[in-house]
Amino acid sequence: MARAATSEAAAARGGSGADPDRPYAGKSLEARRGDQRERILLAARDVFATRGYANAGIDEIVARARVSRTTFYEFFENKQNCLLAVFKWGVERVGGSLLSVVAATSHAAYHPMDRIRAEVRALASAYAADPAMARILLIEIVGATPTCERARVHARDQAARVIQAQLEQYDYWRDRPVLDRRVASLAAMAAISEPISELVAEERLSDWETLVEPISLVVGRGLIDPND
Repeated sequence: MARAATSEAAAARGGSGADPDRPYAGKSLEARRGDQRERILLAARDVFATRGYANAGIDEIVARARVSRTTFYEFFENKQNCLLAVFKWGVERVGGSLLSVVAATSHAAYHPMDRIRAEVRALASAYAADPAMARILLIEIVGATPTCERARVHARDQAARVIQAQLEQYDYWRDRPVLDRRVASLAAMAAISEPISELVAEERLSDWETLVEPISLVVGRGLIDPND
């Protein structure tokens, strides 16, 4: 009877037996878990960007995130899965910036060259807004593990398909072989990502605006009908 009374009292105070979704410090359990996961992702982004994947340690990540190792493993099976989650998060953020510009410039009033400039600017500025994430997306993910490399190739493929879909809107490309559009899209991706990667590697990402015009011109020469 005493043990049951103690249990009921604990439940009344919000201890064992209380509703797990009960707000604590103004936040529900779900919200607190979301905060923990975001802190881990942000900490992992900084540690991976600074140390590189091979030298990054889970202990440093959890210390920076102010969570326990137990909490880390509740979200991620291992260090690789954590890097993949950071990479996916970064791809979604940068990709969202690009797709917003693609949608905003999709009508006929925009000359293809203006669309290219707008999209290059959107990508470069998105990377520059988060240099640590830019390093993850463009440098640290490359060859980190076979699984990470497959994720990188898949993300590159999806980005190239955005360009490829735009090419299909123009007569110059519409009737050409699919392989031609595919190669042109991948070449455009490289023309954009490689110069930005160089700035990231040299820690000069603040100079990103100097790249917009030269990158746009190179991409434009490769994609726009020379008679347009």
